[in-house]
Amino acid sequence: MRLRRFNEAGIKAFREELALLRANPERDPDPQLLEHRELTEVVTPEVQIVAEYFKTKAEVARYLTAILGKLPTSSVEQDAGLWTWLSLLFFDSVCNRTQGKWSVKNDYYYIFAPRNNRHFYRHLLFISWHMLRLAPKSNRLFLSSPLATLPKVISEVAMRLYITRIPAVFEVLDRLYWDESRNRHRVGITETRVHAGDLTHRFPLRIRQLEKTYDLMSLDADQLIQLLGDEFAFGRPRTAKLFEDAI
Repeated sequence: MRLRRFNEAGIKAFREELALLRANPERDPDPQLLEHRELTEVVTPEVQIVAEYFKTKAEVARYLTAILGKLPTSSVEQDAGLWTWLSLLFFDSVCNRTQGKWSVKNDYYYIFAPRNNRHFYRHLLFISWHMLRLAPKSNRLFLSSPLATLPKVISEVAMRLYITRIPAVFEVLDRLYWDESRNRHRVGITETRVHAGDLTHRFPLRIRQLEKTYDLMSLDADQLIQLLGDEFAFGRPRTAKLFEDAI
């Protein structure tokens, strides 16, 4: 199939399709929307794409990086019609189905709105592709989760652009918050309550404090972790202290 994008009418039609699926979760989305001449247009330069199934964000991120590599990144980042069309193409991957019934979430998980900065990072396909672009390495914290979910660890970082622009930050986050023994992120890092070294409260605050004094853009991971302070000591090499001790 040729890669396509929805026009405004196509996005509206897909939004209506999501509403129908919520009302009747046993039905399937209309596949004819994908190549509807009045609702879509072929992306140029032309790209061939296959409706595969992806289990994790890492899988789809690598695939989309290869597929979209021929297109200008600046236009891809803002293409609401493209990302929304991709949601329908990969609907089996981005929407859970249990006992024959779809579990359709809020529209912003499937319909991309680049001008809506409040929700841009919630689009399941876009954020997978975006995080791989930001962090070609040290990305397991964000891309190891199932594609149909949006863990809070992703939103806590992605919505704060002042964090994602720091070159060393993803290595730092990986060293701080990835639990090697459990092969997942550390327990408690996105809790509502504040505690030493957490990701939701303390890490963003310390970054804001440090950027007033230091050029964080020029630091490597070791230097940045050192500046964060003792409450983040669990990210330093050969340190026995675990994050859970601070909870």
